[in-house]
Amino acid sequence: MKHHIHRPINAVRSHLRMQRGFDYSAWGMIASAPLVPFSPLAALLILLASCLLALMRSCPVPTAARLVDQRLNLKDRTLTSVDLLERVDRTPMEQLQIEDTADHLMIPLQAVMPPLRLKMFWCAFPVSVCIIAAVSYCKDYQPSGNTASVIQTALPPEISAPLEEMIAKTDELAQEHAGEQSLQKLYEQLDVLMNKFVSLNGDKKESLMTLSEMEEAFQSALDSLQLEAMEESLSELAKTLELAEKTSPIGKSLEKGDFSQAAMELRKLDAETLESLTNPEQKAMAEEMQSLADNAEKRSQQPLKEAAQNLSDALEEGDGDSGKTATDDLANEVEKHGVRKEIAKSLAQQQMLLAMMKADGGQQGNMSGGKGTDKSDTASQTWGSGTAGNPNAGQETQLNGQRQRETLTGEMGEQGDSEKETIDSQEMSAAASQREYRDQYQQYQKLSEAVLDSEPIPLGQRQVIRRYFESIRPSSE
Repeated sequence: MKHHIHRPINAVRSHLRMQRGFDYSAWGMIASAPLVPFSPLAALLILLASCLLALMRSCPVPTAARLVDQRLNLKDRTLTSVDLLERVDRTPMEQLQIEDTADHLMIPLQAVMPPLRLKMFWCAFPVSVCIIAAVSYCKDYQPSGNTASVIQTALPPEISAPLEEMIAKTDELAQEHAGEQSLQKLYEQLDVLMNKFVSLNGDKKESLMTLSEMEEAFQSALDSLQLEAMEESLSELAKTLELAEKTSPIGKSLEKGDFSQAAMELRKLDAETLESLTNPEQKAMAEEMQSLADNAEKRSQQPLKEAAQNLSDALEEGDGDSGKTATDDLANEVEKHGVRKEIAKSLAQQQMLLAMMKADGGQQGNMSGGKGTDKSDTASQTWGSGTAGNPNAGQETQLNGQRQRETLTGEMGEQGDSEKETIDSQEMSAAASQREYRDQYQQYQKLSEAVLDSEPIPLGQRQVIRRYFESIRPSSE
């Protein structure tokens, strides 16, 4: 039985390793092409190293099991059975679950094998030939004395390596979350743009335009996740669940953004718990669930709309079994949103790194800076580091001042006696100062981030600015 379950999983792992071998070989071919005219042996070693690296990296069993489930439309049967096989003491129900999965997997291996993607591998051949030809031409080209040579400013060569690593991470992310079509589309777009970037051979203007197209591809992938619309719907779901005492903790977990915990608590709801809700609670939740279903339909969230509609109908009819099915569907949507937020976080980080590389590559002027800490009253064409990277260093600002304590007295009014209250608390004064400081910090941090996003500031200076704001962050943040 264990053989029947692991047989397709091991086949898929070998297949994914083969796919990675083709992909890494393509990148190794492109990376080693410029070295062929100078050192063919070094180029061959790079190509062999890329192939060896692909073979050394193994595919995790859960990833292969998840891919088997997706290929055979088994939901999570294979992934669950792999986890159950590791347990020593299994219940009869768990044993039946393993046997059921084994029966489903007694099929030809061709049914679970995804197709090989060889587009990038075959594209690497003409790209490598073009690179070798261009490098050989530049190596042997001798300009005549009567011809003025045209010097073209190229992008820094160190940009290519981070780009290749970024695309490799996107490929791994797409394989890990094979159900997200936007990730596969993003990887294919980046693959095409990377080939275009390499073929430009250092043309600065066209290379920057290609990097901008990569940024747009990342933004399109982020927009396709529709995180903001789902956040609004889940906020409505949290408020609805808080209407009942027994489901209130689930709503609080959603409000905190702990989607994995909320999904687990939703799955724990059983038919008896739903039927034990009071009539006012069931009625109020049914109305709010119906409203959530209507809003989800307007936001094109069909799975969430159906789950909310089913739960609303179950609460009105007092059908606990149907309500349990609906809460499981809601848990799937909540868990999926949590996964997508992690995906969006990873994509946003890569997009920011891409923007920083583009800004650093497009920066003109003298990039040499000074280390002095003395104040200067004259203009300069260079940037300095000095104590800018450490705001706590250097001479402190003098805060001398003259302080005078005065006592204010009041006068009796014409309307008779009045009441007076004096508050003299250092804690309240400190709290007010902290609030004001937090407001000022947030305001200027937003301004700095806006400038970093819009201005071509060098990568080193960006890090200095961000370290500065980290060092002055309020302690209560």
